[in-house]
Amino acid sequence: MSIEITHAQARQVRQQLLNAPVAPGVYSHFINAGTDKLLTILEKQYFQSDLAEGASCFKYLEGDYGTGKTQFIHSLAQTANNNNIVTAIVNIGQECPFNSPKAIFKAIMCSFLPPKPGDNPFPEKGIEVLILDWVQQKLQEMGSGDGGHVPDAIRREIERLLGGLWTGAPDQQMASALSGLGRRLLAIECGSNHTVVDQELISWLRGDAVKSKALKDQFGLYESVRDETAFRRLKTVIGFLRKRMGYQGFFVAFDEGYRTSSFRRGSVAQRQAIENMLTMINENAEGQFAGVMFLYSATPDLRNDVISRTYQALNDRIGTVAWLPGCPMTPLIVLDEYNKPEIMVQIGDRLLDVFAKASNLSWDQTIQKQNLENIVEAEINRWAPLRVPLRNFVYHYCHFLVQQENTQHLVTPEDALAFVEGQRVPEREDN
Repeated sequence: MSIEITHAQARQVRQQLLNAPVAPGVYSHFINAGTDKLLTILEKQYFQSDLAEGASCFKYLEGDYGTGKTQFIHSLAQTANNNNIVTAIVNIGQECPFNSPKAIFKAIMCSFLPPKPGDNPFPEKGIEVLILDWVQQKLQEMGSGDGGHVPDAIRREIERLLGGLWTGAPDQQMASALSGLGRRLLAIECGSNHTVVDQELISWLRGDAVKSKALKDQFGLYESVRDETAFRRLKTVIGFLRKRMGYQGFFVAFDEGYRTSSFRRGSVAQRQAIENMLTMINENAEGQFAGVMFLYSATPDLRNDVISRTYQALNDRIGTVAWLPGCPMTPLIVLDEYNKPEIMVQIGDRLLDVFAKASNLSWDQTIQKQNLENIVEAEINRWAPLRVPLRNFVYHYCHFLVQQENTQHLVTPEDALAFVEGQRVPEREDN
């Protein structure tokens, strides 16, 4: 069955896949295959139930390089968005080393994406985008979302939702900053002008080191985020978004590239990264991050060679039994189990649909079905006895389809193998 994708979306997916062998961001779900049942279970159990009730969870996504971890994360994020869940996908690397709570905080604050962000392949992200989206939604709900004059009564009602003392906030400065930004964005929507202080406030909320007399005088902000305050402030953000703005759930994913190789085994940095992960898991389980699904993605060596041998507490939290269809949901999800030849065929079928829509052409199904089987078989022979990295297959097959767009023709198994062996996949730090 053909996938439902527009011409513009298909062209964007085609371009991204031909430019780099990585998942096509918010459009990843269009070519996702093999994990539909898992995505459906996660959706029903968490996005449609547990998170809205304030329950939290942790998932550890494991797969070798090129097996589709980033693809799965973006597909799960799309499922979350469809269920009014706020998402944040963070790439763990030099800009966000997991051994720094401050860096984790900053990365999350810059990555927030509102539910149902619309059809934009590169949507704006950040805490200010999330709050502005809420303000605009409230104005629409109250009949003032057309850009015209906003009655004072409506403005006061929205200010009431944003304001007021939050007794017991984990971090009062952060609570004040969030309320202040909400009021300022509301004022701007009602006709006020942007100010320098507005940008300073956004920068402060994003975790930048900002010292401003105006921020201190107007909002009581005098201390930028530090490693010691990062998680406390993150809890405040989640709490504010739930209690004041009514967001019911959050999906926060940490997508690891080659980060583990930069940490010497047993080093202080590695121990701190593991400790941060364990802290987030434990505090999430205790309800301190209400309504949040945290997901950490890594290659098998991190758990097999490091965590299981050195960090027993974290190993116990992750577990050793991966989720399987028909079994209770476990923290550990192993994607290698889904890396099978039939999955490559399913992905290939979706890519055929994407390229057909993007280029306004009709495939000769008999020819292309046989070509796809030959390319899959060539990949298997090329990598035997190892499993084929799905990334490599996608990259090869996309470039194969470019040739077929010009002149459709049947290729022999020998020609398919020669094509696969003649294509060099660019090295990337993405999964």
